[in-house]
Amino acid sequence: MTLTPRYDLLIACAAQGDLARADAAFYELVGLTPLRAPAAAERVERAALIRYDAPRRVDLVALRRGARRIAKFEDLTAKVAGALARRLASEGLRTRVEGPYGRRFDAALSIHGPGDRYSVIASHGHAADALAEAERDRSDDGARRAGALLGYPPCCVDAFVQTARGPDAERDGVNEACLRALADAGPIHWSLHPLSHLSPVAFTPCSGRCPRAMAFARKVFDAVRADDPRAAETARRTLQTPVLALRVSAHWALVGGATDGDRLRYARAVMHDDGSTPWLTEPAARCVGAQLAQADALTLQADALTLSRGDVETARWGLSAPSVPRLLVFDD
Repeated sequence: MTLTPRYDLLIACAAQGDLARADAAFYELVGLTPLRAPAAAERVERAALIRYDAPRRVDLVALRRGARRIAKFEDLTAKVAGALARRLASEGLRTRVEGPYGRRFDAALSIHGPGDRYSVIASHGHAADALAEAERDRSDDGARRAGALLGYPPCCVDAFVQTARGPDAERDGVNEACLRALADAGPIHWSLHPLSHLSPVAFTPCSGRCPRAMAFARKVFDAVRADDPRAAETARRTLQTPVLALRVSAHWALVGGATDGDRLRYARAVMHDDGSTPWLTEPAARCVGAQLAQADALTLQADALTLSRGDVETARWGLSAPSVPRLLVFDD
């Protein structure tokens, strides 16, 4: 069963107001065996850890300070895209508005054809035109030309192309496949964080310690620091926060997280919620978020996700097929 029908089932159950079936569909979606009784979710802390309603500020700063020669701002409404293009053009940048196109934010799958989303490409010089042309070419060569124009490391572009053409991407969508490929490739440097709008990189690196990707991130982050040192320090602390990822759109930042043997201890859990997918976030809050809020330690093993408070186990989920949870811990 591919990922998209799993989302469709969850959406249908939520629309019918059938919470029990919605919770069961959520467990199936994220690969966890159900708990006997979901907990109340009133105290689940939420924040938009990834934003789709506004252009990434980090890329705007990098463009204006010359740390990037070109950037692409994706998945914007027509109003936001038009206003951004006009503003960047007034600053002397070459701009292109591309779209409309569709996007399934639930499954992280693009839908080519009619839709209501737009991208804005902005560049110093005329590279924006070349990038728009490269992205119309859906071949591997087109993807590599687009990556090169954006300044992404060739090794990361090649890894993305290979993942995008693989069976995992066909089944689950390229964003899901890339997230798991990165998580399984070893330690991740905080500057290569894949699930935050504060990240200096807007691409998935080939590994969490790729030297070229880290050099790209360092240049962008230096521009952010020069623009606003306090905001840069806040971003750095945020990007060092561990993340429990069940799906791209279902993940938690574990604030104050630190490893303790095979456990990760944390002060509080913040659930990603941008307000656009309540049919996903509400069962996520009931089935996992409430339990995370009540615990202070997490252990993810090959067959189970376990929570505890002090030395007392508070919740345990078996991992069903497909086993999708990943614990992302970021380092220096």
